[in-house]
Amino acid sequence: MQQGGTIANRTGNLLENFIENLLKQKEYKYVHKKRFDSATYMLDQPIYSKQFNVCTGIYDTPILCDFIMFHPEKHPNRLIIESKWQQSSGSVDEKYPYTIQNIKEKYPHDTVLVLDGDGYKKGAEKWVRNQVGGKLQHVFNMREFQKWVNQEGL
Repeated sequence: MQQGGTIANRTGNLLENFIENLLKQKEYKYVHKKRFDSATYMLDQPIYSKQFNVCTGIYDTPILCDFIMFHPEKHPNRLIIESKWQQSSGSVDEKYPYTIQNIKEKYPHDTVLVLDGDGYKKGAEKWVRNQVGGKLQHVFNMREFQKWVNQEGL
């Protein structure tokens, strides 16, 4: 029998894989996080990295974003994509305010948040969606994110 954390990690990885596959379909090339900063200055092509140290958070600890991307025309100042999957009720609802506050107060780049799994409280989803503004550009579920990627052409 798998523990809740193991299941959460596996299903969360499914959402991250979904996002990464979309980036690849849009011809973003993976660059290791240690080379990402220099690559944005040296390469004139869409690139992305994962688990990139984006800032020091509100608790004075390093924050690793799920994805950071650079596109010379569409996202020359970079774009961060964060993903939160919650398949069953749990602690993710309490993590949303921490994530949102870090995005709004600490993140150096515009950010998109992808929520899915339907295990979060509907009130939590509504609250998160109402936080859009400043560095938090969009909040999507998987279907909405797919549509946005298709329309915006990331």
